[in-house]
Amino acid sequence: MSRKSSPSSSFTRRDMLRVSAASLLSASVPFVSRTAWGETGVEGKTIGYSMSFSTIEWVKQQRAGVLDTAKKYNMKTIAFDANDQPAKQVRDLEDLIVRNVDIILISTYYAEAIAPAVKQINEAGIPVVVLSSSLTKDVKFDCHLSTDTLGTSRAAGEYYVKRLGGKGKFGQIEGKPGSVVNQQRGKGWHVVIDAAPGIKVVGHVVANYERAQAIKGMEDMLQSNPDLNAVYCHNDDMALGAIQATKEAGRLKNIFVTGYDGLTVEALAAIQNGSLAATWEYLPFGIEAVEVAVRLLQKKQTPKEIVFPSPLITKDNVSEWYDSAKQERKAVPSRLKV
Repeated sequence: MSRKSSPSSSFTRRDMLRVSAASLLSASVPFVSRTAWGETGVEGKTIGYSMSFSTIEWVKQQRAGVLDTAKKYNMKTIAFDANDQPAKQVRDLEDLIVRNVDIILISTYYAEAIAPAVKQINEAGIPVVVLSSSLTKDVKFDCHLSTDTLGTSRAAGEYYVKRLGGKGKFGQIEGKPGSVVNQQRGKGWHVVIDAAPGIKVVGHVVANYERAQAIKGMEDMLQSNPDLNAVYCHNDDMALGAIQATKEAGRLKNIFVTGYDGLTVEALAAIQNGSLAATWEYLPFGIEAVEVAVRLLQKKQTPKEIVFPSPLITKDNVSEWYDSAKQERKAVPSRLKV
């Protein structure tokens, strides 16, 4: 696939960037790395990696997976963090085009906002791999890595209904409203919960995947609902915040909390000690994204959609993920089976 020229609306900005693109590659990109690992045909090629922000553990592990796996394949990586600014993520993606990267990995919470930049990537003929939250329907990508989030959240709803026998007062703490994954984590759960006549959702908090925000929101929820039974959280960090607030209020024995991701020692230890009731594993996709990028650059046939499982982690099976003696998360190998 040949690369086309950029849209005329971007000529001025790109012409300015091209003048210094070579120096930028060597001087201002902190994440350029390479290490030999056999002959694969991708040695020396450059991966562009754009993320919306890197403050939560899930994204940190995703970035580590991208950088470490790229090193194994002797590939260079240019990683950009948009610092939670959609406009900066647009500029970052445009810069990756100018830098003439071979493939671009996109992890975004702002699918609508970055769509114009993705269209420019499409016009430039650069392959795109999408991690987790999907892009808008009017742009093109070569592979999307995800889980069946809607199906998992329905299963989460069924877990809640079964655990409390179809009766109870629940709270919900969600992440970033603009994230498609966040929306699906709420939608599937509500499909099941709202159909149970004995269950009522009495509290709702938007905590943007941040623990501090979840603590404050949970404090307010507890004060307003003295008979709260459970809290459904859209990630583990918010769940741990909810647990902290509930424990400080002296109500942890009467309220159960669940999360999502299953990535950190803290969350897995909380499951083992019973303070966190459950979580659903959600891969950060960093390792798998680079492996897919390698396949695409090798011109190997690759599915456009790859959906990974999202197993339930409880006290009964947490030992599969957590080594309590060493207080370490067990290494999880790549889940790519393509």
